[in-house]
Amino acid sequence: MVLPMDESHKAILSVVKNMSIQAIPYSEVIAKKVKEGIRNGVSVKDILASIQKYQNAPSSTATFYKLYGQDIADTKADIVGQVGSVVIQQALDGDFKAAELFLRSKGGWSPTSTVNEVEQSENPDEDESAIDSLITLLGKTNGTTPSEDNS
Repeated sequence: MVLPMDESHKAILSVVKNMSIQAIPYSEVIAKKVKEGIRNGVSVKDILASIQKYQNAPSSTATFYKLYGQDIADTKADIVGQVGSVVIQQALDGDFKAAELFLRSKGGWSPTSTVNEVEQSENPDEDESAIDSLITLLGKTNGTTPSEDNS
């Protein structure tokens, strides 16, 4: 059974239908503050708190990243690229610390895991020990002692 609506119910229903949650729009002013904060090393949490004074500022981290996540990523990538190019140039110019940093981070190098390769030119089966060489030089043969030679 459906009850008829009176005018007050119709007015309430009309207001409810017209009330829709508006998405927070992207703001160039906020984007500028976000980029500036990232460039200056400010944490995302602190940037989010600092922009709350602006109109249409997102209050949740999820909305903040949805609106300004690409700005954050682009700004961080720019900074890493700029610093990286300075380190690479310094390494190429002979700066040992810069070269070591680059090789550790991008080259997979570690000063503690070095491999020493020794080239062996002789056959290991024919290699004599130092003692065997000395015995031969003294004129002794295998299995003989000085007392045996004198008898």
